[in-house]
Amino acid sequence: MEKLKVGDTVQVIAGAERSEKTPATKRGKVLKIDREAQRVTVEGLRLVKRHLRKTPQQPEGGIVEKPGTIQISDVQVVCAKCDKPTRVGVRADGDKKKRFCKNCDALID
Repeated sequence: MEKLKVGDTVQVIAGAERSEKTPATKRGKVLKIDREAQRVTVEGLRLVKRHLRKTPQQPEGGIVEKPGTIQISDVQVVCAKCDKPTRVGVRADGDKKKRFCKNCDALID
């Protein structure tokens, strides 16, 4: 079972997007995970500029900001209960596996 899923709220804990003064601001939802390249796309973080040419769908063209990718080891899941970045554990609950917060023992799923 994966410990990081699309839709999870994550916080950046290392790298260029990390902020020591205001740690809660560098959070966002996971939009896409590329497990092969070990990269994750997070909403509103690591914005990169892409230049678009004029097309019938985009008659204006121009410069568009899109979220870039972050190394998967540089983000950590934020627990909804304790509102802190946490390591994720997995435990069996009958036939299903459930993810839980290692800090406060609350279920993440």
